[in-house]
Amino acid sequence: MDADCLVEIFRRLPLDDVAAAAPLVCRSWRAAARDASLWRALDLRGGGGAAARFMPWSPLGAAFAARYGVRRFTFAGYLRLCVARAAGRAAELALPPLLGAPDLDLVSLRCTELRRVALPALSAADDARLPGLVARWRRLEHLELEHRPASFPVTAARVGAGCPGFSSLKMAGAIRDVDAAAMAASLPRLKRLCLDGCYLPRHELLAVIHGCLELESLSAKHCVGFDEGDEEVAREAAMIGRLEVGGSRLVDKFDQRDVDGLDDDTSSYVDVM
Repeated sequence: MDADCLVEIFRRLPLDDVAAAAPLVCRSWRAAARDASLWRALDLRGGGGAAARFMPWSPLGAAFAARYGVRRFTFAGYLRLCVARAAGRAAELALPPLLGAPDLDLVSLRCTELRRVALPALSAADDARLPGLVARWRRLEHLELEHRPASFPVTAARVGAGCPGFSSLKMAGAIRDVDAAAMAASLPRLKRLCLDGCYLPRHELLAVIHGCLELESLSAKHCVGFDEGDEEVAREAAMIGRLEVGGSRLVDKFDQRDVDGLDDDTSSYVDVM
């Protein structure tokens, strides 16, 4: 089969299959699986089971062990493979909560053409390094942060100064006054902003609306800190083409049923790393 046809077929396969299965069929499949265009979009999150996906005993780990003799499959190794295959052309990257400092350094240094990036909650050390990392992604257009980093004001300043095409931000967590001020001052050209589920006080929401005058879409659904029926918010955001605030409320509602059934030991987290 023609190489270009193979590449188009592989483009419809999950990334894991392109990495672990396709290269073993024959030489032409191996060559097609190495085509850098197949590795431009690297979504490594894997839904809610990201941690299990990259364990040595996972189906993916077992496939690499059986087919390539990899004795200890790790996320770091898989990430290095993906980055190498992308050959500097990766445009989209979504990372799971398994990161170490070397992983962030790798993607920051070798994936400089990224346009869309999604990052998990970061350790305190990686949080502090985030402004320096994003400064290398000068083509960045969209940034998704699973949890608002403490370094967000500095990060926003770096993005605003170094990424002229940046237009979209999605972030969760508690939005402080300094975060709202940073969006208004450093990211005034934002077109799309998603703050669903955030702790977002009314004052901070208004500061964002007043500072980001080019917003076309603002989603702040199911937030705590302002009411979905706030008339001033609706009035001040009238110039925004799409405003979604459904389910937001001024204060969080406490439900005794949420705690009545809890056992003494409520922690279900097991550190398998």
